[in-house]
Amino acid sequence: MLGKRARRNLSQLSEFERSLIIGMKTAGWSTRRVAGQVDRSECAVRNCWKQWTRIGTHARKTGSRVTRKTTRRADRRIMRQAFVGPTGTRSTIRADVGVAIVPQIISRHLAEANLKSKGPFRALPLTPEHRQLRLQWCQARSMWNVTNWKKVVFSYESRFVLGTDDNRVRVWRRPGERYNSPTLFFVTLPAQLV
Repeated sequence: MLGKRARRNLSQLSEFERSLIIGMKTAGWSTRRVAGQVDRSECAVRNCWKQWTRIGTHARKTGSRVTRKTTRRADRRIMRQAFVGPTGTRSTIRADVGVAIVPQIISRHLAEANLKSKGPFRALPLTPEHRQLRLQWCQARSMWNVTNWKKVVFSYESRFVLGTDDNRVRVWRRPGERYNSPTLFFVTLPAQLV
């Protein structure tokens, strides 16, 4: 999440800020000093001053704002699809909504709703039988010494992806929704591994 200062630097300069920048630069202030005074980046101050010296105006260019590719209704449908099917990909959401847009726009709309694509929390459903088997396993090996444990191999599987799709399930969820039932996946293992 961007900090307050970073978000402010990404927003457009207001007419008042533009006039203030031009006045201070005309008075001979340095770019760094002006940027600190108006709480903007030096790049924004430089660009504003450059536009004033080149064109002679500080007004924003018309048409410089990004046009929305989707309607508000389509935005709500995108978010509803993410809530209904949290494991849906951007492509399936786009197909379900029926809007011809690139997947990055879907990600942006979902990020505006504070939904992020995360790996689902995987939980082992520990039944009383599983707990009993684990307890027996531990009790059988409670008196082992270092030489016995040196004969045991603990393996960890790593995934290596050569293509673009790793076939992992992703879940759209808000921060703090890790243990909610739609974003929770239960893993079942054979009894001897549990």
